[in-house]
Amino acid sequence: MRDRYQLQPGGPALKLMPDLIGFRPTTPDRVVHWPLLLDVPGQPPAQRARTIDGRLPNSLIHLPRDITGTVDEDDQASLALRDLLRGTDTGLPSGEAVARQAGEAPLAPEEIGLAALGWPGETPLWYYVLREAAVREDGERLGPVGSLIVGEVLLGVIDGDPSSQRSVDPGWQPSLPGRQPGRFTLTDLLAPA
Repeated sequence: MRDRYQLQPGGPALKLMPDLIGFRPTTPDRVVHWPLLLDVPGQPPAQRARTIDGRLPNSLIHLPRDITGTVDEDDQASLALRDLLRGTDTGLPSGEAVARQAGEAPLAPEEIGLAALGWPGETPLWYYVLREAAVREDGERLGPVGSLIVGEVLLGVIDGDPSSQRSVDPGWQPSLPGRQPGRFTLTDLLAPA
């Protein structure tokens, strides 16, 4: 996974998650210049990330001790193992179960590839989302299940805020000159008028 990005034209290449430890105010060298991340008409093409797949970078397989604390076994420092255990402990459904509930055809076992490695049963949700993106969208974007989860989480956050536009005026539709209300992309909002 690419881990350095330029956030400002001519700016330094910065690590996307330099230390994975907590939130703090954004420093001026980390203010996002959106045309570097999204294609905007009249600007050079945006930087491209690697495709989404089922592989984790070494930095997520071996999390720093500052994040994990002392562990009894090296495997416990792996984000993959932690996600598997958390998913099991919290009763998360499998990726296939979410796909079926959403009315989507689940990925076939050979598309996921875990059965060939001896994995029994259905796919952990986090891994399913990664494989779905790779198989259904060539790794360029999330697939149906991943998109549904992200969209529902964002709507839940917005709807949970009593001062959000959706809460204050549920009938409001964003609009841009010359566009049908609600029918535009984030890039449209960033493009010069």
